[in-house]
Amino acid sequence: MDHDHTGQLIFCGDAQNVPYGTIISQGCIYTASMESRTGALSRSHRYKSGNKLKCPVATVQYRSFSLMTKGPVLLSCTQDGSLSFFSINLESQGYLTLRCSLKLTSRIHTIRASFCPLLSLDKGEYIVAGSEDTHVNFYDLTRPKHTCVNKLQGHGFPVIGVAWNHGENLLASSDLYGVVIVWKRAKTK
Repeated sequence: MDHDHTGQLIFCGDAQNVPYGTIISQGCIYTASMESRTGALSRSHRYKSGNKLKCPVATVQYRSFSLMTKGPVLLSCTQDGSLSFFSINLESQGYLTLRCSLKLTSRIHTIRASFCPLLSLDKGEYIVAGSEDTHVNFYDLTRPKHTCVNKLQGHGFPVIGVAWNHGENLLASSDLYGVVIVWKRAKTK
């Protein structure tokens, strides 16, 4: 889950665990509004993907501005490897409109994705995601045919987590067996 910059909207993806380790999911992303005086939550909208396989949502990440949409956006990633990029209508209590999607290879593990904030300020809409092929992959959603623009290699097992530091110059990735690699962003000439 994540929230908007005002704290008034909360975005959540579903993945419900039931007894015996089975996961039941509708593959939905929910927008909830929060009343600032009382803290009461109410569901505003629900986005349900058209995908027949309902997969748990592994990533929901909000960003207040995107060059592609000229406004706030939301990134979601499901366990089956579907990345979705939404524009958000704040005037209509967080209504989501699918702007583009990318189908990565099918996955067994729950793998996280994240915006690449500094890269996206230049050109394109960059996303970083772990991968079961042991790489950390960078994607540009504005390139429909060749979306993978870079790979970081160093893990020996599927990469399941990625996270940026506050200054956005360090990227941490973690793999299935607990190895964490911190990648430092190098300046290019």
